[in-house]
Amino acid sequence: MSKSAAFLRIFVLQQILSGLNVFGAYCSGKPDAGERVNTIPIHEELKPRFIRSVPNAMLFEAGPLNATFPIVHIWGNPYEIGFAQGTLRKEAIREFISKTYKYLVTEFVSSMDNTKIPTAIKVKIVEMGIDKALDWTAKVTAPFTSQAYFDEVRGISEASGVDYDLLYRINMFPELIKASCSFFGAWGTSVAKKGHSYQLRALDFDTDGPFKDYPQLTVYHPTDGGHPYAQVSWPGNVGALSGFSQQQLAISEIGVSYPDDSFGQGTDNTPPEKVHGQPWMYILRDILQFDDSLEAAKSRISSANRTCNLILGVGDGKSGQVSGVQFSGYVSTFYSDSDLLPVDDAWHPQVQDVVYNGMDWLCPSYTSVLGEQLKKYHGSIDEEVVIRNILPTVQTGSLHVAVYDLTRSLMHLSFYRPDGNNNADQPLNAYERQFTRLHMQSVFSQEPPSV
Repeated sequence: MSKSAAFLRIFVLQQILSGLNVFGAYCSGKPDAGERVNTIPIHEELKPRFIRSVPNAMLFEAGPLNATFPIVHIWGNPYEIGFAQGTLRKEAIREFISKTYKYLVTEFVSSMDNTKIPTAIKVKIVEMGIDKALDWTAKVTAPFTSQAYFDEVRGISEASGVDYDLLYRINMFPELIKASCSFFGAWGTSVAKKGHSYQLRALDFDTDGPFKDYPQLTVYHPTDGGHPYAQVSWPGNVGALSGFSQQQLAISEIGVSYPDDSFGQGTDNTPPEKVHGQPWMYILRDILQFDDSLEAAKSRISSANRTCNLILGVGDGKSGQVSGVQFSGYVSTFYSDSDLLPVDDAWHPQVQDVVYNGMDWLCPSYTSVLGEQLKKYHGSIDEEVVIRNILPTVQTGSLHVAVYDLTRSLMHLSFYRPDGNNNADQPLNAYERQFTRLHMQSVFSQEPPSV
């Protein structure tokens, strides 16, 4: 059983079946000793390959032949955007939602192997537990959720034929389970190109289930307000995990399973994490769609009805700045290179013009290695150094990685090798595979289909 599968089983079972949070002092695991290099050149994607179109949606394919991924453009108001994606990606959405739900049930049932409960009853218990937990999550976040999200999911459901309740349950899944991830922002004296700024979003999550087989870059062209933006996730997902906007704003996120008392919740000495509030993926998506500066994004985060413990990263290519955010139901603390959080000079030292966190809040084993790499390459950090040297050494970004050149509006993407990939000799993890460079302002300028 992989580390990610074990995490999924143990943590989510605790969340769903017992409602308990169990925190240790520090995160576990660490990168392998030594340094590694990714020598595969970045694939320059100047013109993604057109596949097909339907009203209000177009499908393209990007990436080298051994690491392709879909780009889905959608236009309209929330319902129209949902209906367009549901029409264009009907089969992919059906497969992903069905396989994800079955995978979660299978994982939870297998975690009960040592019991004498008959399998059929185990399955029923788990199904009822999953449905109840996700429906409850949807219920307690509904008063804080814009109608636009419900309309989009309804559009996807009606076009794809996927049951609305099931579809929305899967969309609520990230609110229950928080992945280990890494983030940094670099600018000023730390970077190779004067005046440039860079940001990392590395997603470390389950690589056994269907998530790795259905990557998707979804490009929104809203007609009811806001501006174009792109989010990296899966078919039928309406929140934002990773993304970049036409206004040169980028987002990163780290789930916090090892907080300290400064979060104000989720530790032995503080109340449980808040659950009544706006789903964090919707807050991040609203930043991409509606905000035009780092200050606007900070204001949105500060005033939001926040829920669980997270670390966020928000970068602004126009100002050239990146901010870390300690995010919880009780605090929204913004920090940069001179007031880096958490404070611990032994394993989280300040680095000039760099803000960073590795895997979790209290995670010396990864954060220290990330910090060492950022100090080693200080003054020469760019997308090439991040992809070639830093990522493979820190070994972060198993499921997907986005490296943003905020200044030039470039997004460099890599995904875990999917099942069925004919290149079995290729690396598995996103951080060690070939990256694709996308010129995002060109992506955002795509004209809608004529059909």
